[in-house]
Amino acid sequence: MHAKMQNRGSQGFTLLEMALVLAIIGGIVGALLLGKTMIATSRLQTIMTDANSYMIAATNFKQMYLSLPGDMPSATARWGADSACPAGNGVTGTTCNGNGDGKIAGVTGYEYESFRFWQQLNYAGMFPPVLTGLADTAGASAATAGLNVPSGPLKGSGFSVIWWGAVSSTDLTRFPGFFGNVFIFGASDGNNPTDNPIITTAAAASIDAKMDDGFPSSGIVQTYSTGFPSNANCTASNAGVYGATTVYNVSYTNQRGCTLVFVSGF
Repeated sequence: MHAKMQNRGSQGFTLLEMALVLAIIGGIVGALLLGKTMIATSRLQTIMTDANSYMIAATNFKQMYLSLPGDMPSATARWGADSACPAGNGVTGTTCNGNGDGKIAGVTGYEYESFRFWQQLNYAGMFPPVLTGLADTAGASAATAGLNVPSGPLKGSGFSVIWWGAVSSTDLTRFPGFFGNVFIFGASDGNNPTDNPIITTAAAASIDAKMDDGFPSSGIVQTYSTGFPSNANCTASNAGVYGATTVYNVSYTNQRGCTLVFVSGF
């Protein structure tokens, strides 16, 4: 009996046992890949949900207070004045007035409106996170996700809001058109809004197709043009495509390929 057992052990795995092991390993790998795909899909959905919710919140704020958050010229009468307006010292529970021109930080010296925007949405009960309402130490336009602008679902990502107004065909960094105020989804970029690329070109194309027309140079979901250095790989020329001259450069597989711009409509 002992000899038989020893002989059985020396044979190793049978074909059936090997097949069972491989099936288990395949199942584990498949489950991991499926889980990774589901997480990625969930993150993309969160980006779209966040962008929509911010636009809705700003529209509701304007209907209630007859001004956009951050741009509201009577904000201090409602919530109290910071001790050092216009830029402020970030005193909790206070804010600074905007200039009421309908543009979020559309004039030099009013860059802080982009950060008071989120603060005043919070005071109005329309935006949960408590943010500083102030520019980061790098400069007047310095946005830092989780500090003065909301974080996005990807590590290092965030949303900024800023006035673009009308962009001419001579602009080398943006596509032409009238934008008004826009939300920019990307990574923090020193003394600038969150305009560094943060998602893949394929992910950007997917979001654009689900929310808009699928083209990066038209509609309510766009990106910067190739003239914007950090976004140079996001799009590719495709002359002749109906309604657009560019498409997303989905062959570029770097994890940080695109910044997204959501046109607010206000």
